[in-house]
Amino acid sequence: MNTPKIFVSIILILVIVTGIYMMYQPTPKTSNTFIVGTAAGYAPFVSINEQGEYEGFDIDVANALAKQMNKTLIIKDLGSMTSLFVALEQGKIDAIIWGLSIIPERLQKVAMIRYQGEKTTTYPLLFWNAIPEGINSITDMTGMRVCVEPTSSQESALNAYPFITKIPIEHVDDALLSIQYGKADAALVEPAIAKKFMNKYPEIKKIDMQLPEKDQVLGIGIAVKKNNVSLQEKIELGIDALTGDGTLALLEKKWDIA
Repeated sequence: MNTPKIFVSIILILVIVTGIYMMYQPTPKTSNTFIVGTAAGYAPFVSINEQGEYEGFDIDVANALAKQMNKTLIIKDLGSMTSLFVALEQGKIDAIIWGLSIIPERLQKVAMIRYQGEKTTTYPLLFWNAIPEGINSITDMTGMRVCVEPTSSQESALNAYPFITKIPIEHVDDALLSIQYGKADAALVEPAIAKKFMNKYPEIKKIDMQLPEKDQVLGIGIAVKKNNVSLQEKIELGIDALTGDGTLALLEKKWDIA
């Protein structure tokens, strides 16, 4: 029996098992950490660059805000909006910073601190190459397929039109592929995302979907649990400071979302 080889093999197995165990352990929350939930694939708010690093307007905001609060930032990529809100409810993250629209329905569930954007009364409805003949508004789209992110404010607005077939997408970039390859007739997205798409792809055409007052957006906000009043106050103070010293305006210009 080759005892040294067996011993080395056992050590390697223990190292691998320990690594896997640590990977799935929750990040320890302390008074010095600020754990932010987000999800890549949502440029210009959050994406991953060629070096495998997170970047985007929201990443810069999260870093600047953590510095203002004198905390260590921890980014948690949770993949989807549903996962983000579950993690927030379960206390696995402190806040969500992910280009979230502030709408009345969302405010019933979480507290939101505005950090970007003004009141939005329309959402862009995107088409590839051309707007179909006879389509001047969403009311003309009976039987057509519109892709939208589940649980987003855009889906909430789209629910008012039951004659439309909703096509769920996991990531906002999937909306572009869906209309480009005919999986959907149109895509309903957030205005900053539409701007990014249209700047890159001249094939995209749009019409604006008017929003009823209950679905109008009051800007973009950071989501925090309603009972976490202390954190809400710290974030509000941090955002006020970043607004006052011009940091947020500079970041808007950097990421072209002003």
